Amino acid sequence: MNVKAELECLPCLVRQAREVAMMSTDDSQLLRKIMRNCFAYMSETDLDRSPPEIAQGIGRIVKSMTGIEDPYREVKSLHTAAALDMLPEMEKILRKSGDPFEAGLRLAIAGNIIDLGAKQSISDEDICAILNEAMEQPLCGADPRQLKAEIDKAGSVLYLADNAGETVFDRVFLEQFTSEKVTVVVRGAPAINDATLYDAREAGLHRVARLIDNGSGAPATVLSDCSGEFRDIFQKADMIIAKGQGNYESLSSSDANIFFLFRVKCNLVAEHSGFPLGSLVLLRAMDGN
Repeated sequence: MNVKAELECLPCLVRQAREVAMMSTDDSQLLRKIMRNCFAYMSETDLDRSPPEIAQGIGRIVKSMTGIEDPYREVKSLHTAAALDMLPEMEKILRKSGDPFEAGLRLAIAGNIIDLGAKQSISDEDICAILNEAMEQPLCGADPRQLKAEIDKAGSVLYLADNAGETVFDRVFLEQFTSEKVTVVVRGAPAINDATLYDAREAGLHRVARLIDNGSGAPATVLSDCSGEFRDIFQKADMIIAKGQGNYESLSSSDANIFFLFRVKCNLVAEHSGFPLGSLVLLRAMDGN
């Protein structure tokens, strides 16, 4: 089954509500009203839903009360610019690698590790440390060769993107295989710092693959909330690569041919996936819980 929210998710959702609200307005009275509405919503929400579904409701409350469509727009551009600055170091790693596909895969994971919001600038030393960690840390779950074999035989590949800055790392990975058959999917509306079409183009993803959106503003792939056009593409895809915890939380029960690629960032996902906190994971849906 998909990951269901637990009581331990509520503090994280409260933190997220506060962050989105403060990114949208500096009016203290309005902030209090927003938070009261979010508390009321969370007190009544169905915890049988996935955390990203609940987070979408929070985003809708903040948007309706502030009128701000994309509060993370500037932050996402900073994330993407910082990631683009890393391209020379990533290219150096690929040149030195004996297996550019696995190296590219690990760089994509590195994009899921890095919290670019922590700094507006990253030193060369920081870049080397972060990227080298992704190259050296064990990869849990499926063998990268299994993923490559599935990509090679697939006629169509859907690549479900995650955060805005992370898409630069996705681009480097996509360049390591035949990306003509790849369609990259982003959110249909702003959702926290997840990538939209605008953000994906800033990262240059349109240069390596076809770009579409899923018609949804959830910070995940909640199929019931996606457009009919996207659901049809999803069902017909030979294989799917899904980035990030949100996509794992919302699609882990799918019977589609999905490979999840993420870092375990919370105890709930650690328990559901069976991998320890902090693990780098490549997991095929049919092999998971």
